[in-house]
Amino acid sequence: MKYVSLLGLTAAPAAYLVVCAFASALLSYPLHFVLPRALDYQTLVFKCAEFMMMLSLFPLGRRLGLGKADIGVALPRREFFRLLARGFALGALMLAIHVLVVLLLHARELDHDKLQLARAVSLSLKGVLIGLAVASIEEPVFRGFLLGSLLRKTGRVNAVLISAAYFASLHFLNTDLRPEYDEVRWDTGFVLVLDAFRNLAAPHLDSFLALLAAGAFLACVRLLYPATGLAWCIGLHAGWVFVIKATKPMTQFNFYSPTYYLVSLFDGTIGYLSAGWTTVLIVLLAVKIARQSKVGFSVHPSTGSGRTENP
Repeated sequence: MKYVSLLGLTAAPAAYLVVCAFASALLSYPLHFVLPRALDYQTLVFKCAEFMMMLSLFPLGRRLGLGKADIGVALPRREFFRLLARGFALGALMLAIHVLVVLLLHARELDHDKLQLARAVSLSLKGVLIGLAVASIEEPVFRGFLLGSLLRKTGRVNAVLISAAYFASLHFLNTDLRPEYDEVRWDTGFVLVLDAFRNLAAPHLDSFLALLAAGAFLACVRLLYPATGLAWCIGLHAGWVFVIKATKPMTQFNFYSPTYYLVSLFDGTIGYLSAGWTTVLIVLLAVKIARQSKVGFSVHPSTGSGRTENP
């Protein structure tokens, strides 16, 4: 593929994101007059952008010619939720082991004042709900539409790296600006959006590498199971978020430990350590994908679908 072509392919999702962000900034101003005053304006702008992205993905997908197999949902609904549940269990186990290792290395330690059964149950329930909500939005975007469309235009490696880079970068798309209700003007949304984009220039390296590896791992899962992998990805992602939300509030950094640098200050759970073991898993998945290719597994560049066994 020519360099210009690859550059355009990489820039296209950014253009789509910018359009949604600025459209949200414009739409949020009239919306905040009819919504409850207690709703934070920054939250309104970003949630509105997410809604616009999700709403426009389906007509955009049809225009790009993406089918169910390209997105990773070419399976019955019951089977989809079965695989999602299995993915959730596996994702929770993966990150639970990670958290245990972090504690054993004393990078973080238990906060005994917060170890209460009722609190643990409450955090776990919230973690499940937040995990499913986050994964149900992010996975169709990154491992569904984005990866599926990239596989139609470029090779697997490029598709994995581009989708993973966007997945990692967008976690830093945020702003600390919190305008009060009476401070909101017609251009406040644009100020928030521009400040959020500026923050993309200075991500935390350890968290970025961990998120890049996580995005590449999930993309490899999609490649391994092209027609059914999105269910796995949603489950895995939700399981990770569940463990983070359930355990992080009951632990704290141990800055006296020589290993505390293995965990990112930005996130408090992932970091260089998680980036390392996730990279090992990516290599193992890549080997398995390559072996399947030799025995007849293929991802057609124009469809992104292929023959695979049901996991």
